[in-house]
Amino acid sequence: MSQPRLDPAARARYARQIRLSGFGEAAQKALLDSHVLVIGAGGLGAPVLSYLAAVGIGTITVIDPDIVELSNLHRQIIHTEAAIGTRKTESARERMAGINSSIDLRTHAVLLTPDNALDLLTGVDVVIDGSDNFATRYLANDACEILGIPLVWGTILGFDGQVAVFDARRGATLRDLYPEVPAPGSVPDCSVAGVLGPLCGSIGSAMAMETIKILTGIGTPLVNAVAVHSSLDAGWETVPVSRLPGRQPITDLDSHRGDYAQHTADMGAAALGWSELAPGTTLVDIRDDDEVTGGMVPGAIHIPMNELIADPSRLPTGSKTEESSNAKQSPQSGRQHARQTGVALYCRSGMRSAKAVAQLRALGLPVTSVNGGYLAYLSQPAAQQD
Repeated sequence: MSQPRLDPAARARYARQIRLSGFGEAAQKALLDSHVLVIGAGGLGAPVLSYLAAVGIGTITVIDPDIVELSNLHRQIIHTEAAIGTRKTESARERMAGINSSIDLRTHAVLLTPDNALDLLTGVDVVIDGSDNFATRYLANDACEILGIPLVWGTILGFDGQVAVFDARRGATLRDLYPEVPAPGSVPDCSVAGVLGPLCGSIGSAMAMETIKILTGIGTPLVNAVAVHSSLDAGWETVPVSRLPGRQPITDLDSHRGDYAQHTADMGAAALGWSELAPGTTLVDIRDDDEVTGGMVPGAIHIPMNELIADPSRLPTGSKTEESSNAKQSPQSGRQHARQTGVALYCRSGMRSAKAVAQLRALGLPVTSVNGGYLAYLSQPAAQQD
């Protein structure tokens, strides 16, 4: 029996890829029948989502709680200036719908957590990890191993990037490549180390291609291997990866929750979740100036981390409207007020605030870090309605 043919509109839209030798209508139909979930609509997610929408993935789900900021636009090419201050999921949905209105687009403006990961990933054909922290990377890896879903993984640091396909059914996973979860703060993210947009495009495009190979059966996916790219010399090197002897399979997420909390690790400092903060707690946003263009927690005071560490006397000591006078007050007066009313610092994901709190508490200032930072705040039901 002959395979069902694509309708005329699909044949016209995808004509150039259908004509590829070894691809044809069968591969195109496989893409149209597929469901791919992408974690992150940022530097890596932007090219991944753009190409998957264009190539005709029938259903695309995007997970990202973040807001579009001005500093995103040099590399996150799926977003525009008009989208600043809006959810990345909605901005990405609008752009993908503009590229291909015939596909099904689904969005979840939440953090991936051990409590929702299995529900969100169940039923998809491929998961693509475009996240920017180790907590999410290991969580996605483990959830995919439990569910038997191939994971397309990519990461960038400085001028270099890596791409791999982790499929526990066929061999190695992230835990075989990197058995130990890196210590909090040991590897800087792009907000600290910087990143060039074209590198995101190179790695993201490679991730999209690996996804197409998995779904259609063409070529050889990067299973049991990691491709390492150096953008400064345009080099690619493929390094084999094998299953670690004796490594026990991941069968549940609860046993590994410590690994998924790396982005909220307190690093020796006090840390609380948003729901645990006492009423009247003074909030200090320690993100950089460019990061707050997309929004802040209502009522928070903005003091960039480097400025606060350089001058702890800026720690709030009165009402939230008295920030300008705080710089003239001593650390001792700030310390006394922190004891009386409570001061909590937050950054994007909780990492920098934990480091800042550790330093400030060493000076005797009992400040608190907010677990998960601004991303965790955006994942709350109340913030979803803003």
